[in-house]
Amino acid sequence: MPGRVLQLAEFEERLSYLVDLKRLVGRIHVDLAPRGFGKTSLLRQYQRRATERDVLTIWVTAGEELGLIGQIVAAIRTATAGWGAKNRARLVGLLDSLALSVGVPGFAKLDATFDRKPGVAQPVGVREFEQVIRTTAGQGDSAGLVLFIDEIQAADAAGLRTLAYAWQHLQAEGTDVPAAVFAAGLPDAPEKISAVVTFAERIAFRPLERLSADAEEIAIGVPAQLLGVSWQTDALVSAVEVAGGYPYTLQLIADASWSAAGRPDSGGEITVDDVREGQQAMRGDLDALFRARWSNATPLERDLMTAMAEFGDAPVGRAELAQRLGVTIASFSVPRARLIDKGFIQASARGMLEFTIPGFASFVRERQE
Repeated sequence: MPGRVLQLAEFEERLSYLVDLKRLVGRIHVDLAPRGFGKTSLLRQYQRRATERDVLTIWVTAGEELGLIGQIVAAIRTATAGWGAKNRARLVGLLDSLALSVGVPGFAKLDATFDRKPGVAQPVGVREFEQVIRTTAGQGDSAGLVLFIDEIQAADAAGLRTLAYAWQHLQAEGTDVPAAVFAAGLPDAPEKISAVVTFAERIAFRPLERLSADAEEIAIGVPAQLLGVSWQTDALVSAVEVAGGYPYTLQLIADASWSAAGRPDSGGEITVDDVREGQQAMRGDLDALFRARWSNATPLERDLMTAMAEFGDAPVGRAELAQRLGVTIASFSVPRARLIDKGFIQASARGMLEFTIPGFASFVRERQE
C-alpha cells in the first residue's frame, strides 16, 4: 500500500510482539482519517497480514443494532465454530455469559449488584469480556487474536466502555495474553471515545495523512507496469496533480485515464491527453458526490463551507473564517464539528481547516455564481 509504509511497519512490529512473544498489545490502535482516505483498505491489509501469521482475526463494523460487544460475540461464535468440542463448549459458555451481562438481543440482561455512582455510567460485562478474550486468544490452533473494528466512532457508548475497561484490566493483569485491537474511524473518533472513556489517552490515535506525490505515482504506475502498460511522465504528473493526495480521487483519475486510453493491452501507453479526457469524465462522479454532500449540509454548515471555498482547497485559519463570516470563532464550532463528523472538512493543523476532497471549493464557488 503506497504511502502507508509507516503504518504497516508499526503493525508488523506489534504483530511480531503478539505472535513471537505471546504478549498483549496493550494500547488499542485507531487509524483516523476522513472518508475516502483508505482507512478500511488499510485495516483489511492489517487483517490479511495477521491471517498470514495464523492469528485468529475478528472483524466488525461498528454501529449495528447488536452493539459493539454483541457484534464481537457473534463474530467470535462464527470464527470458532470449528474448534474441538471441549474448548468450544467452554468458550460458548463464556460468550453466553457475556451476552447475558451486556444485554445482547436474545438474552435477558442481568442487573449489576454493585452500587453505581450517581450520574456515572458504569461499564458492564467487563470481566466477562476479558475472559472471552483470554480464552479465544489462548485456545484453538491460532497464534493469537486480533479484533478489527471499522467505523469505531459509530460504536455504542456502552460497548466502547466495556472494550476499553476490559483492555485496561488486561494491560494490568494479562500481559501474557496474545491479543490486540486495531480500529479505524473518522477524525472525531477521539472526541467521541473520550466522552465515554475517562482514560482515552491510553488509546493510540494515528491520523492518516494525504498521500505524497511519490506514493501516488507508485500507486497508479506500478499496477500498470505489471500489465505491461506505461504512463508518460507528463501524464503521471498530471494525474497526481488532479488527485491532490486524496486516495479516492486518485482512484477516479487513474480509472478514467485508463478508460480514455482504451483500456490498453501490454505495450500500451497512457498519455497526458488521456488524463485530460479522464479528468472530464471523472467530473460526473465527483459532481454527484459533491451534490450529495451539499444536500446533506445544514444552512449553517453551507455558510461555513462557502466561506472556506473563497480561500480555495488550501487550508484556511479559523480566525480568517470568523472574520469573513463576521462572527466569533466559537459561534461556528457546532457546524465545524458536524462537518468534520461527516467527513466534509478536516483540521489540517492547529486552527486550520480544509476540504477533504480536492475540487470541492470550486464546486461550492460555482454554486454561488
